[in-house]
Amino acid sequence: MAKATQSDGATPNRIKFEALDASVFQHPLDRQATDSLKMLVGFDLFMKKFLDFGFERFHYIHNIASNAKVGPKQFPKLYAMLQESCAILDMPEPELYVQQFPVVNAWTFGHTRPYITLFTGLLELMDEDEIMNIIAHELGHIKCGHVLYMSMLQMISDIIQMSQSSLWGLAAPVLWAIYGALVNWRRRAELSADRAGLLVMQNPRPVITTLTKLASGSQKFADQLDPDAFLEQARIYTEDMVENQRFPDFIYRVLMETRSDTHPFAVERVKEIDEWANGEEYANILAGNYPRGARKIQIKVQAR
Repeated sequence: MAKATQSDGATPNRIKFEALDASVFQHPLDRQATDSLKMLVGFDLFMKKFLDFGFERFHYIHNIASNAKVGPKQFPKLYAMLQESCAILDMPEPELYVQQFPVVNAWTFGHTRPYITLFTGLLELMDEDEIMNIIAHELGHIKCGHVLYMSMLQMISDIIQMSQSSLWGLAAPVLWAIYGALVNWRRRAELSADRAGLLVMQNPRPVITTLTKLASGSQKFADQLDPDAFLEQARIYTEDMVENQRFPDFIYRVLMETRSDTHPFAVERVKEIDEWANGEEYANILAGNYPRGARKIQIKVQAR
């Protein structure tokens, strides 16, 4: 089988994966949760209505009117990161924006026209490798086709929070069922996006340091964080809380996961990416030993 080729970007040592299909790196829990989601009664109808409603257009207009668009002349360093990451993952470039907000976060939205937004709080805390890893993580969501479901989750959350009318009250059980299934799926989808970050960085270190900072990042004490210690903490958590399977701990873990909303625990994500980085599947992808796929998530380019 043909080997992957080197990227022509700013870092020539990074491998570019030709005809890379998302199924090559998709986490099994993500795949399983997606299959379960599609089996949910009423989900297909809701998805059709969601697309018909055009909810994502409202958010796109608000985003482009409020935030700074990344390009060759505006945040060129971020734009170069986006270009190289897309070349490595073999996918079209979505739009990238920066939003002034003092929270360490980034998000992706829009099924027909995906775009990524980085918060300034994130840019202030992370170094350049970690920022590129986060861009690659968000690209992973697009590559895996996650954005439709992520957008639906946001819409349902908005409806539940804003509407108290009797009309929505009648639909509440269906909405809550779909919302719960989407949240469960979203937690698993993050594991696939973390893998996309590793495929771009081709070094587990910035992925692990990113997750360490997301768990406890502080500008003042950033130099005192130890990713190796956090990785050891993840191993202890896995061994003590998961593998031993004590019943009270299982209940506590389920309750805490429910409270953690849309993302898995940081220690679980570190453990998962560390195991994959040291496994055969990742090594085979780096060596170019993966099935080439024709399926790609196409970004609809609209006239400006």
